[in-house]
Amino acid sequence: MSKKNRTRRAASGQQAQARRQAGTTAVDRTLNGLWQAVAAGDPLAAELAAAECLALPRLAELDDEQGEEFITQVLVNQASQQASPEGAAVLRLLAALGSRVIKNEARAGLADLTGRGVYPQAWVSEVGKPDAVRAWRRYSVFGDHEAIAITFRYGEAEHGLLIQVDRAGMPLVTRVSVATDPDALTELITKTGTFEGSEEISLAEARQRLAQPVGEGVADTQLTTNVPAESVIFLPLARSRMRRLPEPADAPRFGPADRAAAVQDFLASPLAAEAIAADADSARFWAEVLTAYSGRVPDEPPGQVGPRKLAFILLGHVPASYDLTPAQRQHLEQTVTAWVRWSAAQRGLGEAETTELTEAVTGMLGDFDDAYATPDIAFNRAYLRDLAASDTDPATLNAHLTRRWFAVPWPGSASTAGDVGDPATRRRLVQEEFGDCTPPTGMTSDELVSAAQRVVEEIWSGDPAGRYATAEQLMRDGHDRHEIIHRLVQDTQLAQPRS
Repeated sequence: MSKKNRTRRAASGQQAQARRQAGTTAVDRTLNGLWQAVAAGDPLAAELAAAECLALPRLAELDDEQGEEFITQVLVNQASQQASPEGAAVLRLLAALGSRVIKNEARAGLADLTGRGVYPQAWVSEVGKPDAVRAWRRYSVFGDHEAIAITFRYGEAEHGLLIQVDRAGMPLVTRVSVATDPDALTELITKTGTFEGSEEISLAEARQRLAQPVGEGVADTQLTTNVPAESVIFLPLARSRMRRLPEPADAPRFGPADRAAAVQDFLASPLAAEAIAADADSARFWAEVLTAYSGRVPDEPPGQVGPRKLAFILLGHVPASYDLTPAQRQHLEQTVTAWVRWSAAQRGLGEAETTELTEAVTGMLGDFDDAYATPDIAFNRAYLRDLAASDTDPATLNAHLTRRWFAVPWPGSASTAGDVGDPATRRRLVQEEFGDCTPPTGMTSDELVSAAQRVVEEIWSGDPAGRYATAEQLMRDGHDRHEIIHRLVQDTQLAQPRS
């Protein structure tokens, strides 16, 4: 090795060591901050410090399981071994803010300490139990995004929580912040921009609007996908605060009948007349696709659309889901423009808002052909070709797609994989995957491949439904897909009647 290369390697090693030391220092500083906040006895400061500790695995890009193991080893165990009121306080904080696994570990540690007569300080009983005071909403008049601000009170001290949500696709949190000055938060949430409005809302409505993007059913890794690092810290606090809000009495819900009625209203309107005269079937197709998109969110009215949501539909959802006929492509602009005008009229939007929507349609048409022709997107359509009816909502299509991706994973190259919608292609892919596998006792290699093909086809079709349900449970238990197919093959083999 040359002297120059040795020097470079040494420098690289020193840089890596420096990065590790810097990371270790940051973790130590964060953990020490929690113990200092506990010693100070301030509930909000202690919550924020605990939330920062819980965010460390996310910031290090660990998955849920690795993150929970890190928190358990570094924080739960350390606090349990302290056998002090401060250690008990840390466990109480983790039980209030952590994931289900961390809550259980922290509660077990706290129960052990209290069983030995070690209790947290009195102020800790208030952690996670502030009184909710007021809520506001700033929103896009098109429904593409919104921000919810809620104030809470510990005694006389108020603080606020601000959560921004992107509603163009699936509702996703894009930013979370905590404000110690509620007046500044109120000023921020009521300051609107172009095509925006604001209003004070009930605490129950705030909970209803945040349930899907922030709710307990959202996986931590999914929740943090679009959230900047400085917001990840506040996500545990946001979830904890949601539980302090009253349950909504009657949250709005829209189903297939509401979407079908909206389609009929559009087709019966004067705005649809020219599109129907040009091609009635294409007009109905586009009206159903646009209206069905709202089905991904139970509380979204069928006729709601904005410029960003149109981009999600026309440049993402449609190219990835539908094999379009020449007529459907030809009449796209005419029908979609008529539909957004009808949507604007239904919602009482003004001329400026209607113009914004129609110009958005025109602006996207130049990109539509490229999106539709993208090889990977075209390949994706094969997974849904027999299922993507124009009135099928995206949530249903996504469920089918997830199941079929499990049955036949993305092969890696759309150009060489063939048409996965063709059973012959699926048989070939299964043969390539399982042909060299060692068969279980009592089976030949050919029998293993045939059984694997049968299992894959059952999962692909969703019949019987229990086959994929079993696979999902095995995934949750930590098994990978290839191993799961082998297990299902053995299950079907055992279930075969003996001659």
